[in-house]
Amino acid sequence: MKVRVALAQTNTLHGTREYDNTLRALELMEEAQRAGAKLLCFPEGYPGPYSGPMDSGGRLPKHPMEMLADKARKLGIYVVAGCVEPYGDEPDTYRLSEKLISPSGEIIGNYYRMQPNHPLFNSVLMDGKMHIVPGEEFVLVPTPIGNIGLLICSELFVPELSRVLMLRGADIIVAGSGGNPSKSRTRLTDTWRAMAWARAAENHVYVLVTQNMYQEGKRGRACIAGPEGLLAHRDDAGLVVADLDMDRLAFLRSHFYDEEVLRAPASPEEAYGARPGQTHDRRPEMYQDLVRPQLDAFDYHYMFRQGDWREDFKKEYTKIQDIPHPRLA
Repeated sequence: MKVRVALAQTNTLHGTREYDNTLRALELMEEAQRAGAKLLCFPEGYPGPYSGPMDSGGRLPKHPMEMLADKARKLGIYVVAGCVEPYGDEPDTYRLSEKLISPSGEIIGNYYRMQPNHPLFNSVLMDGKMHIVPGEEFVLVPTPIGNIGLLICSELFVPELSRVLMLRGADIIVAGSGGNPSKSRTRLTDTWRAMAWARAAENHVYVLVTQNMYQEGKRGRACIAGPEGLLAHRDDAGLVVADLDMDRLAFLRSHFYDEEVLRAPASPEEAYGARPGQTHDRRPEMYQDLVRPQLDAFDYHYMFRQGDWREDFKKEYTKIQDIPHPRLA
């Protein structure tokens, strides 16, 4: 079975103009459906609310997620989109959500980012919203086009998260990325694509990455990675489309270096660019250090401390200055 998917790498409006992103998102959904895509993925926090006000002030007839759900129902496609939501009654705290909308217009997956960006970076990305409460649950949704797991942005740099989704049965991992509306010293496009391919190769899954484009001339990181390489990528704004081969994925997962794999290929199509059986070559009993406390680990739950945590969070930034190499407790 082959599944056509699409990514929208968007020229994203920031701050008070953000709600216009929703109208563009509806157009991109129509473009993706015309291209034959069964799944369309938007960047982190797109169309919002994210950097703009939490309410459209009458500029939209419904919440952006509701408008995308109505359009998904009309077009008959899956959509992954994102927004920020207030967290309970605690002022100035939020959760960052990535939602999977079904072709019937229902939200069938609602993922809250488990390892958010740090507060100072959040403030830049979200126009002053600093404090993102971490989610506590993985989200993996079985669908007729494959089992879809959700991550957000730099969570792709945390190999354990993708590994858990694979162990739970993921075929596709979506990791919509934020992009940066301000200038900084990081240039991560090539690194991001390397991470996408690495997660795909080590877990025998497809990985989908796209981002918000805020700055003219800056390279985007949109890519569709499979275990054997990048199927498609794009540096500028627009759609990226590729076909995912689920049968080939099943072969890689169901063979070691057996007699069939060790035979010389009769054609280039019979050669494999990934290590067969990789997801079964494991020794979990050797991995205990991965779940032991780490002295320098950033505390994502700082907002639940007693006292003035809105200033106290800055202590999290100094840990790695005192312990520059990760150390276990």
